[in-house]
Amino acid sequence: NLPEVAWKQSPFLAQSPAFISMCSDDPNNLPEVNKVKGVAIAVLVFGVISCLGFLVPGEWWGGLGGVLAVIGASVLLCCTGSGASASAGSHIGAGVLIASAAIVHAVAVIVYIVFWANVVNAVNDNCDDDVYSYNQDGVDCDDLASGVGAFIGVLIWPIIVIDIATFCVELICAIFSFQAAQAVRAQALPTTAGVPVAKPV
Repeated sequence: NLPEVAWKQSPFLAQSPAFISMCSDDPNNLPEVNKVKGVAIAVLVFGVISCLGFLVPGEWWGGLGGVLAVIGASVLLCCTGSGASASAGSHIGAGVLIASAAIVHAVAVIVYIVFWANVVNAVNDNCDDDVYSYNQDGVDCDDLASGVGAFIGVLIWPIIVIDIATFCVELICAIFSFQAAQAVRAQALPTTAGVPVAKPV
């Protein structure tokens, strides 16, 4: 049929089966490997988006977590092998990177909430200390505090929500990575009555 002919005639696709199977189930892979690759795509997307954390002044946690997530997801998608060449070590390494990204994103959520609260409290404290006065500066402290809180909230709360979602996806992906590594190792061992046994030394 036409799609099959087009696939065979395309030198890039014909020579890159990993490109075709990266976003779909590869029948040559274990189910655990295919499962973690699917979740890795979501981690990659959320990791790139969470790099927006670098835009928060002085608070780079979310961006760092995004970088770790992108690297870990890229390892899962491109460097873990396929079929009989699947690497348990690569899955473990990617799992460690993504688990580290999840921890960093959890810290980032706490740091950003504290950052937002500190900014709002600082403005309120200035009002209480009469740093701003309506008569001298033409500033209404209540309006100023509300405006600053709303402005900072609009900027930082979307980042917080993204980091929470990224943390959840990363946690799932890290667990799946370790499960895939275990499955790959079990497949590489000889079996007795269907039960993996250690190779003789």
